[in-house]
Amino acid sequence: MTTAQKILITYGVLSLGYGFLLGIPLSQARMTAAAAPRHLVIVHLSAIMQGAVHLGVSVALALSALTASLETTAAILLVAVSALFVAGGTLNWRQGVGDHFAERSLGWRLFAASSIGHLTGIALVIVGVVIGL
Repeated sequence: MTTAQKILITYGVLSLGYGFLLGIPLSQARMTAAAAPRHLVIVHLSAIMQGAVHLGVSVALALSALTASLETTAAILLVAVSALFVAGGTLNWRQGVGDHFAERSLGWRLFAASSIGHLTGIALVIVGVVIGL
């Protein structure tokens, strides 16, 4: 198993754990109201989806023809910006942000900062896998 795969698997499992843990406040919110806070639902689902995605990308890297250093760079980039995204959602929820686009909240800034990194990281993985096939 490569370093890149270990990085992705570690983050993937941690992200799943955080997403599942957020199920507790989500359930508590739903016990007292017809709907849970939107940002809590977003961060709960995002963390779970990111966990699955990172685990999947770790498997895909087995097909990659990139150098180990490029694969590790892509993994670190994906993990770092994914953590920014989850942190942004968490901040929006905890700060009671309504429309993060209109408010330009700190959570929105973290979302925005994560976008180019996600695209760059996954582009590296795609190139590596396509070349490796």
